[in-house]
Amino acid sequence: MPNIEEQPYVPSLAGPSGGSSFSWGGLIGTLLVFLLILVVALWIIRRLNASTSRGMNAPWVRVLDRQVLGGQQILYLVEIAGRLQVLGGSDHHLIKISEIDNPDVAAELLDEIANKSTEKIEGFIARFLQKLFQPRRKDQDAFSTEFERLLKEVEK
Repeated sequence: MPNIEEQPYVPSLAGPSGGSSFSWGGLIGTLLVFLLILVVALWIIRRLNASTSRGMNAPWVRVLDRQVLGGQQILYLVEIAGRLQVLGGSDHHLIKISEIDNPDVAAELLDEIANKSTEKIEGFIARFLQKLFQPRRKDQDAFSTEFERLLKEVEK
């Protein structure tokens, strides 16, 4: 009689009950637990975002524009209680640089800001359309001809 240790191990696909070891109930339960954890995490994230952005919903203050100067230095154009202010900011410091009292200068700045956003969008659309309908570059043509030449060389 052959020794059990000398026989090869053949794994059985049947579980202890004699059926398949795959359980649909276990899979569905795992998915439900995962979805529950996901919903709770999203709820917590929304609550945290709502609490941090609640302080920025003041109707008397609006950031109209910002200009990065370099590194962590930024200029802000802010409307505070109907008056235009220029603020300078860094990581840990914010200072009032000036207030714009001249209505002509304020109107010119606001007009420039309004047109700047449409110029950005128009520029983006123009670049996108140019890339979309631009004829193939010579680099691409050179690659395709070189690729075809190499394929012919391999076939020989």
